[in-house]
Amino acid sequence: MKIDLAELGIRDGIWEVIATTRSEEGIFNAAPIGLECREGRFSISLFRPSRTLENVLHSKRIGVNILHDPIVFVESATGNLDSSYFTILDDLPVIRNADFSVIFETRLFERGERYRFDLEPIAAHKNFEVTHPVNRGFNALIEALILVTRYYVVNKSEMADLLKGIEHYEGIVWKCGGKREREAMELLREHLRRLVG
Repeated sequence: MKIDLAELGIRDGIWEVIATTRSEEGIFNAAPIGLECREGRFSISLFRPSRTLENVLHSKRIGVNILHDPIVFVESATGNLDSSYFTILDDLPVIRNADFSVIFETRLFERGERYRFDLEPIAAHKNFEVTHPVNRGFNALIEALILVTRYYVVNKSEMADLLKGIEHYEGIVWKCGGKREREAMELLREHLRRLVG
């Protein structure tokens, strides 16, 4: 089955998603992770100790869920989602109200401080016609843009903090953004250079 995730909004960059897995004992797990896409190839990095890592090492599969529900992100990061949040796709749990969910087969290619996996999509389900994946690079670009617009209104004592904040967000854009976010950051940086002199 050929699944084109670019049609669903996943292009180059690191996308914040909710991973779903199942333990050997059949217990569902959900956790926020970064889904990396580079030139149409997908990968994830997982760290110990992690139920997600243990489950992926066991099953060699992972569910990836694209959604915008901040409660699901926080609850999955800080505890366990109850069973009402889940449904099943291709014998793996996925988030019931996700914009879309994809099941990937995983292949471990790096083991150390982090475990890195290549991913191959094998099943997908779309709940909504329009999807909006969360990209940290895009979000960081917006935060940097807000800081640049404050350049004219901050006093001199706040200027160093403002520039430091822009630099911080620029790093996230370069790490997590795709080509468009990086191009936009370059434009913003050029504008800032003209402002600062």
